[in-house]
Amino acid sequence: METTDARPKNPGKALFLGLTVFVLVLGVFFRFYQIKEIPLGLYPDEAMNGSNAQEALATGNFKIFYPENNGREGLFINIQALSVWYFGNTPWALRGVSAAFGSLTIFGIWLLARELFLAKKKEDDEDNGNFASPLFIVREKTIIPILASFLLATSYWHINFSRIGFRAILVPFLSAFGMYFLLKGFRRGKILDFIWAGIFIGLGFHTYIAFRLMPLVILAPLAYYAARWIKTKFQNLQPTTYNLQPLSYCFPCAIALFLLVTFVTALPIGYYFLKHPEDLIGRTGQVSVFAASSPAYEFAKSNLATLGMFFVRGDCNARHNLPCVPELHPIAAFFFAFGVAASFRALWKRRGRSFPHLLLLWWALVMTLPATLTREGLPHALRAIGMIPPVFVLAGYGGYAFSRWILELLEKAYAKFPNVQKQILRISREYSLLFLLIPLFIPAATYEQYFLRWVSKPDTYFAFATDLYHLGQFLDELPDETKKYVIVNMAGTEVRGIPMPAQTIMYTTDTFREEGQRARNIVYLLPEALDSIPNNNGRVLITPLNGADSRLRARIKQKFPDFRESAPGDFIVFKNY
Repeated sequence: METTDARPKNPGKALFLGLTVFVLVLGVFFRFYQIKEIPLGLYPDEAMNGSNAQEALATGNFKIFYPENNGREGLFINIQALSVWYFGNTPWALRGVSAAFGSLTIFGIWLLARELFLAKKKEDDEDNGNFASPLFIVREKTIIPILASFLLATSYWHINFSRIGFRAILVPFLSAFGMYFLLKGFRRGKILDFIWAGIFIGLGFHTYIAFRLMPLVILAPLAYYAARWIKTKFQNLQPTTYNLQPLSYCFPCAIALFLLVTFVTALPIGYYFLKHPEDLIGRTGQVSVFAASSPAYEFAKSNLATLGMFFVRGDCNARHNLPCVPELHPIAAFFFAFGVAASFRALWKRRGRSFPHLLLLWWALVMTLPATLTREGLPHALRAIGMIPPVFVLAGYGGYAFSRWILELLEKAYAKFPNVQKQILRISREYSLLFLLIPLFIPAATYEQYFLRWVSKPDTYFAFATDLYHLGQFLDELPDETKKYVIVNMAGTEVRGIPMPAQTIMYTTDTFREEGQRARNIVYLLPEALDSIPNNNGRVLITPLNGADSRLRARIKQKFPDFRESAPGDFIVFKNY
């Protein structure tokens, strides 16, 4: 019986270039769409960055480390300062920086995934008999980067932090590009690759505290290529079908260059911590599992919660997530789980190149530690943000591995049952189409979750201090001649004697510095200082941050009986005009 010889041609570079561009455009859309309106309000932690940015612009003192609010590395704030200088003191001037780096991270994941799976077994690129499936002839280095970047581009987890003015968004950006250039440098032996790798990794130490574990991740490629170099030097390593050719460059020289550039780039923040060791740990010691009465129990519990956040119960903080919804869409979660299982199988069977699987699993494990070594607010999507690169590359690999597995089963059936080969070929083509269409449910679901459900939740309104932001807008529009007293009757970390919630007002009105307060005629007071407000005849306005504080409102009415109480928005003001 004749068999069908209808294997299709490779889909071609143009198609996959188009898919890559589509993924990047989709990612940019999710990160910039309605960035001026969503999220609502302005959370005080974001506003604190803005206040520091405004002060840096006014004084010219751009700091390596800003010690207020439990301390923050200065790189991200200094970049935000440029945005504030150009766009003004708006929330989206702070958040647009995050959106830009979040968008670039999608391309970084594409590059990283391609570099990891660049080498392929020779036989995988050859014709596999008469079995015809468009997906079966697509190389790992082509489909995995597209899948990984697509899943990241449409990830609620990454979209959320790409639209908030937190410095943590730099962690996946710098780690993805840093690892990409390092692996590319090891493969090619080019000096410029190691320089770029050192710059990206060195800059990472100027970001969120989670990046400080990145050296542990880098140990994996260093050990792997060091072993390659030793075999090249002393054991006469021979080329194999997996592209493990002997290293043709000076490996110790390459490592020395990479470490030198990393050290020089990270030196400013390292020197700062050497001079101010109390800022190195910051708030970490307060929430560490080692501060608990049973560290082992707390560590096990935090690991279970962190693993479960991908599949069962995600972060319940409305600033970090759609409360308690898993961090991964079910399709992405399935691909991630399959990718982890397939990577372990590849390591166990030693099939193909095991290094990419070893690196990704080790990377994901190490970057769980910023979350699992703490015992507050678990699961914590923000502290686990360093897991984003390995999680989504593993998910991309898992999607590819699952499809290969299905198509290999169909190929076996094709060879075993010649009477139904046409039907099997049709099934393979239908599955290939289904594989391409099913992931398209993810962007639709993400749009509905973020732009419709999350934004309309009451938790979201209060999570971003929307009422305080509206109060700040109101005060900013008042004439400077009006004397404005802001009673800070909300708790928070004190910054220069005033609790953190006032930062939302300060950034919006540009009154963080005393010079700004005098120019705008705004005074910030604690409730106990109410009696220090003079009862004069000028235009005076008094407003508490927490308008629901009935006792404070009663005190204001008693001291200023002629003042009229009103609610011009979602806040309370007292004024004598």
